[in-house]
Amino acid sequence: MKYIYVIIVLLSLFYSCRPNESRVKVDISKLEEIIIDPKKGIALPMDSLIEYIDFIKLETKTDNLIGKISQILFANDLLFVVDSESSKSINVFDMKGDFKYKISHTGNGPGEYVEISNVCIVPGKEQIAILDRPQSRIIYYKYNGQYVSMEEIPFINDYFEYLESGNKAYEIYGMNDPKLGSNKQNSLIVTDSTNNFIYSFFKDIYKKEFHYAKNRTLRKFQENVYYSPNITDTIYLVKDSIVEAKYHIDITEKNVANMKFETNEQFNDLLDDNYFFNGDFIELKDFTYINIMTPWGYPSAVYVHSKKKVFLNSGVGSHPFFNFLMSEPKARYKDNCIVLDVQADLILASKNKLYGNKKSDLLLDPLFENLTEDSNPVLFFFHLNKKL
Repeated sequence: MKYIYVIIVLLSLFYSCRPNESRVKVDISKLEEIIIDPKKGIALPMDSLIEYIDFIKLETKTDNLIGKISQILFANDLLFVVDSESSKSINVFDMKGDFKYKISHTGNGPGEYVEISNVCIVPGKEQIAILDRPQSRIIYYKYNGQYVSMEEIPFINDYFEYLESGNKAYEIYGMNDPKLGSNKQNSLIVTDSTNNFIYSFFKDIYKKEFHYAKNRTLRKFQENVYYSPNITDTIYLVKDSIVEAKYHIDITEKNVANMKFETNEQFNDLLDDNYFFNGDFIELKDFTYINIMTPWGYPSAVYVHSKKKVFLNSGVGSHPFFNFLMSEPKARYKDNCIVLDVQADLILASKNKLYGNKKSDLLLDPLFENLTEDSNPVLFFFHLNKKL
């Protein structure tokens, strides 16, 4: 019955949305139910979930210091590390962690930005695109940092992702820009390459008393763009002229998405004692890696595509690097690898706890060699076990 209920809700949501006097086509035929049972689900040790781990120490120089990493992107054997808050720059490394150059052009002139709101890889071109939200512009650079062009965006938005066709998917939660017309009633807009509206969908739930927003509702993995609307437990695949309902995340214990609330305060009170899917997931070739919010942390689950089965992370494991798998990952690498970053000072603070086993010490020595509190963050690559 629950599965049927989800389909009915999806149909009512989409077919009540009529931007530009046209209906959005919705495909619910491929919707998969991902059941996460925190109490009765199958929990596996991290040694079973993860096949192997490696890491990259990002080279530290006086002119490439990274504060907090907001995004990690991979292209042409290059690492684009985005620091949107501290240095407002993109540091580019090779896959050994050797620093190559930095893209840093703050200002109001041509080729300059006030804010790095979001960074995208441009499909079919060796270029990156920086969204400068305060100035409503997208600035394009070649991979080597050379400025290419600048594009004005005719409406306010949070951030965007490229579809492989060159069309764009924009998140506009809580916006009230008159230029959006009837589209401002919805939280996601798809445009062509020159920002002409194609369609929009999902009713915007923003209001004065409630404006909580998920960490990142739009995510791109390989060639696919996914959208997880605010305060919902469903993930959609965004395409040029159709929306595909991909996954329904069913947390069986005290799921906030199934509860009633009207204000931020009520919602935050519910988070103190209940579970919630906050949109944190990484779509891999053979798996979907999911983090959920709980009163005590962010436990993870692995959904195996071929078996339609969920395995919980027990939190127990023998590898010393498992200690760093306690937060949500930031990126996907190749087929079945999740990537997360850890600040150097946090790694150093765990040193005494990690050392003490001969086998582990051999793994730890290269990590701690020449590492100081002022070093750039370390990227850890957790390769999921293909035999799950």
